[in-house]
Amino acid sequence: MTLTNIDVEQVRAGIPALSASIYLNTGTFGPLPRVVTDEIRRAYAKIERLGTFSPPVFKEMELEGLEDTRRKAAALMHAYPDEIAFTHNVTDGINVVLHGLDWSAGDEVIISNQEHPSGTIPWLALTERRGVVVRLLPVRVDYDAMVADFQALIGPRTRLACLSHVSCMSGARLPVARLCAVARAAGVLTLIDGAHAEGQFPIDVPDIGPDFYAACGHKWLLGPQGTGVLYVRRERLSDLRPVWLGWGVNKPLDRDAMTYELEPTAARFEQSTQPWPLYLALGRAIDYVQEIGLINIEARVRCLVARFRQRLAAIPGLRFHTPADPGSAAGLVTCSVPGWEAEALSQHLWQNQRILTNFIREFNALRFSVAFFNTDEELETAVVALAQAAQRHT
Repeated sequence: MTLTNIDVEQVRAGIPALSASIYLNTGTFGPLPRVVTDEIRRAYAKIERLGTFSPPVFKEMELEGLEDTRRKAAALMHAYPDEIAFTHNVTDGINVVLHGLDWSAGDEVIISNQEHPSGTIPWLALTERRGVVVRLLPVRVDYDAMVADFQALIGPRTRLACLSHVSCMSGARLPVARLCAVARAAGVLTLIDGAHAEGQFPIDVPDIGPDFYAACGHKWLLGPQGTGVLYVRRERLSDLRPVWLGWGVNKPLDRDAMTYELEPTAARFEQSTQPWPLYLALGRAIDYVQEIGLINIEARVRCLVARFRQRLAAIPGLRFHTPADPGSAAGLVTCSVPGWEAEALSQHLWQNQRILTNFIREFNALRFSVAFFNTDEELETAVVALAQAAQRHT
């Protein structure tokens, strides 16, 4: 297998944090490229010089810059700009959908057994408040079996399925297009959590077919914290009612009639003051991954992961939780090492080799996030460190 022609040395020179550690935790927070932080500094410096609501700042950042980022986010997902709402993260997007729908006791929601807490807790809270029933879909490597399981879970009271595009736990890539097709045929809404998909490989929401798709800027897109996007399919816009209301969600307020009219686009879910510089920087982050090319990123990560897994497999007793098939996975590699608590092992790797990882408590496993800027040499260092740690407990 060969790597793509990405100039990795040039990429790494533009991401300062990579010189401070072996950065294998993009699945939690991606390191910020200098061009992204430069944009944050530039925008805030202009605000400092001219004032936040001065006409030049307002024109560049609110009227032009924000909408430019909206167009970039839409292009990234092959959506229309009027289907894109800015959020703060995926959690924000999930809650916009949850609170924007009307629920009755006995309504059912399907989630997978590997959802992030943000894709689980809001629905559990909905059971407490509204008597909604949550049904669990097991994540399977066998896509046909998983789709059959999903179809079997759908009943007459099923309202929505909230599923991850890529599991934050095992790193498995779910067959979301097939699941969305099954749901659509049954009249069930779909909300896809794209936290571990956006920035890893190309996303085409019309092809996938969800009603809603939530993504964040701070992981694989290498953008700033506090930025995210929510895709709302045009046909579903009227089904979703904004709950957090205030300035910005409406056309001019008619004070005489004491009436208001919502924005006709997904921007109706954005209310009040926005951190303009952060969203401008998100636009620059999208430019950054687009310039490198998501096809190139996916291909390089696939090669890195294949070699990484091959070397890890030689460690006695190591157990993978991530599917071996490259088409069923992405850049997350989750594995357990005998004799170690995963949190302690993650701390051990950081303290001794400055290897930055995360851990999945449910599997007692380490989660390595392999990104396009990582190198074979870094991954080899991680393998050696892991093998030495495993040897200590044999």
